Amino acid sequence: MAHRKSPARRAKDERVAHLLALAAANAPADSPWPWDALAALEKAMVGYVVLPTDKDYPTDRLESNPAFQAFPLLIAYCKTETDAMLCVQFARTWKLWVAVRCGGHSTAGYSVNTGGMVIDLKNLSGVALDTANQCVHVLPGTDFDHFNSAMGATGWHVPTGACGNVCVGGFVQGGGYGYTSRQFGIQSDMVESMRVLLADGQTIVTASATEHADLYWALRGGTGGNFGVLLQVTYRMELLPSVWAWSIGWDAAHAADVLVLLQKDFMRTGAPDALGYMMNLGFRDGKPVFMIQGMYCGTRDDGMAAIAPLLAVPSARLLVDQEGTYPAMNKLLEDAPYELPQDLPDNACESKSSGYIGRTLTKEEWQAAIDYFVTSPNTYSMFYLEPYGGAIQRYPAADSAFVHRDVDADLVADVFWTDAAERERMEKWLAGFMDLMRPFLTGAVYQNYPDGSLVDYAQAYWGTDTYTRLQQVKQTYDPDNFFHFAQSVKMP
Repeated sequence: MAHRKSPARRAKDERVAHLLALAAANAPADSPWPWDALAALEKAMVGYVVLPTDKDYPTDRLESNPAFQAFPLLIAYCKTETDAMLCVQFARTWKLWVAVRCGGHSTAGYSVNTGGMVIDLKNLSGVALDTANQCVHVLPGTDFDHFNSAMGATGWHVPTGACGNVCVGGFVQGGGYGYTSRQFGIQSDMVESMRVLLADGQTIVTASATEHADLYWALRGGTGGNFGVLLQVTYRMELLPSVWAWSIGWDAAHAADVLVLLQKDFMRTGAPDALGYMMNLGFRDGKPVFMIQGMYCGTRDDGMAAIAPLLAVPSARLLVDQEGTYPAMNKLLEDAPYELPQDLPDNACESKSSGYIGRTLTKEEWQAAIDYFVTSPNTYSMFYLEPYGGAIQRYPAADSAFVHRDVDADLVADVFWTDAAERERMEKWLAGFMDLMRPFLTGAVYQNYPDGSLVDYAQAYWGTDTYTRLQQVKQTYDPDNFFHFAQSVKMP
């Protein structure tokens, strides 16, 4: 056979030679690591490292939300488990602060840092089905477009989020809500095991109900970047060959009536588990629009029966009515019946607040929320509800670190801005909206929507008892607090 280096190996050799040249020149002199050590890391990895001097660094350092402007000293793109081990060992040796990133969708920017090392797992991606055991093995950098596509033709299913470029690794560690969660549970409820690299950079464990059960409990809701580097997730699969995608729109005059009906009969009680949806209030062509989009895990006829009370509200219009596989319908609902926010500028930054609804609102109280929403200083704002109940509520709260079970819905408000002056206006408006809604909220916050402004994030994400237990797991698996960030689990 031909004895010839692959193009990838030739490119690797060029990168190593570049780093060795820096080592020979001893530049820059204030580097926290010897350049020959970094060259050795690059040579040993299948993946690659990116430095601030590299041409791709300006984009590689960014999160999905440009509001977060972080400047790591080193970004390491891992392609294998060994790459991740090498990176953690390198960071430990040279005392680098590490952030772990899969898709870069942390709503508080916690998957990047300034002055440290970002271990990026987006290239550690793949899906392997084991239909004989009704499970699927998924790597952490797998985004939902690829995950759903790999599952779709088979008729098997695991709940995923609505956004196709969100990746498994961060999503599942924060719980993971999607259109089918009322039927099958929060995504972390479907986890059978997790393969995890610990903070020593040498030990890989499998966490499950029978092995490292305390870590298994913590990783399902304790959020990423706390206990180790997630390398693989094994999920239980459910059969779901087809779903019915639907959407209804109403005139603004009937929005409060719909919200009252939703809270009464379509959240904790009333609606079948098979009915999942999101309520959206936004702006289209400069005017407020009110619509629901969702899925029914079953036939169109059964789905139509389930939403009949909603269609009976005056001005109701069925905007989406289509059956298909979950991946196809999930993608359809990204654009149908229309995209919100509309015509968002490419450089727009986002600020988000959320909370769980804790009591029943009157029509007047819902109307007050709608009236405030339409005062938004720009037309990119959104207010939406993610309803709970069903399988989410039935899963025992004590069995994982995702504790938000007995609630009606998660209320979320997003604002967007492009400069400092607009940011000040939009965030002031957002704070006013949350102040208006606060009397109706429990004080808890979905940990997959982290909010850096929270005064007591531990109480909001987990509550006292769960947080105390998370601290104990932290002490066991990361006693040196190697993995840490602004809202990480603190040492006991």
